[in-house]
Amino acid sequence: MTAPSAAPEPGTHATHAWQRNAWLWDVQFGMALVAAELFVAFSYGSKPWVTAMDAWLLLSVPLYAAVGRPALHQDAANSTRALSFCTGMAVLYTPAAIIAQETSIAMVALAPLSYLLLSRSMAIAFLLVYNVVPALCWTVLWWDEPGHLLRTLLIAASVAGSSLTIGGWVESIAVQSSERANLLRQLESSHDELARLSTAHGALLERERLAREIHDTLAQGFTSLVMLSQALEGELDPRAEQARRYVDLMQRTARENLAESRSLVASLSPAQLDDSALDEAVRRLGERLAEELGIIVDVHVTGTPRTLPPAVEVVALRASQEALSNIRKHAHAAHVDLCLAYTPAHLELTVRDDGRGFSPTASGGGYGLPGMRARVTEIGGTTEVTSAPGRGTTLSVRLTAAASPDDAFAHPEQLQETQR
Repeated sequence: MTAPSAAPEPGTHATHAWQRNAWLWDVQFGMALVAAELFVAFSYGSKPWVTAMDAWLLLSVPLYAAVGRPALHQDAANSTRALSFCTGMAVLYTPAAIIAQETSIAMVALAPLSYLLLSRSMAIAFLLVYNVVPALCWTVLWWDEPGHLLRTLLIAASVAGSSLTIGGWVESIAVQSSERANLLRQLESSHDELARLSTAHGALLERERLAREIHDTLAQGFTSLVMLSQALEGELDPRAEQARRYVDLMQRTARENLAESRSLVASLSPAQLDDSALDEAVRRLGERLAEELGIIVDVHVTGTPRTLPPAVEVVALRASQEALSNIRKHAHAAHVDLCLAYTPAHLELTVRDDGRGFSPTASGGGYGLPGMRARVTEIGGTTEVTSAPGRGTTLSVRLTAAASPDDAFAHPEQLQETQR
């Protein structure tokens, strides 16, 4: 098994023990180095070659600070810095161990560092270099002294065995720590998913509550309005054609809004889109406005009409309704131009009127335009309103033709009519 990287995973809050106490590795490396230097000094005294060897071995301090320590806490296994550090230590440690066997005490630090910095196979390879090369050199140097040779080989075998054992133990701890860190990350991910599902469940309960409220209030109110208009129609003088026309228009409006409220209760798309395409539904909205206000409403459809994701069609229809509702209530316009443009990547809605206009920067107390902007933004679209007092108003909505799955129509509360 490959020893895990000492570097923490991006975005994770869990750190390994050797990362939380980085200074302990510095202390261990320094103590092992000092112990090796002292063992050699006490064994051989202050000879020139001892001083030279100590100085040579001390070069491992800047090597560890500049290369080994950063690799331990930042890099993955077998990184360039890790290989460079282990190779440099082989160059510094091996000659010193050949000259003075007491230098082998440094393996207390080199063994675990090798396993943490490298994969198991690479760590074992370097540990064999650290141990076998000095043993071979000792065999050549003291071949004619069996007692001395046996002593040195026993030392080499003990150091090699203990270093491999300690290194393997450190590796097992590192692997276990990495596995626990992965479990913690999975737990955090599961916690986030649980929170998301809890939020979705709360939204579902709120939608059910809104559905009951709509059914008990708006739907029943529209039903009563239809019945009253029918009763009123029977009481009208047959010659009152204009009054009958208004009553008929009132009935149709009430029936359509009743269908809308029932559609919201059933968590469906707007009823206008149930049996017709978006462009046809927008045409009917324009015809209705022209009939109600007695003004000119031109509806243009450019490009090739096609079926778009429900979220896109719903938002486009709601934007059309909101724009025409504002014209009906505020604009006092004589001419309205409504354009629905299909392009390969977008759906563009433009509504222009020659009414009295308004100042877009002025703060208002309505919710129509902010609500429409929110719907458009939720599916990645853009909204632009251009107007000035006395110069009419132009509303432009640009929607991406392909909505993501998360944007699919699933929030009927977003489709409630709002007022500007």
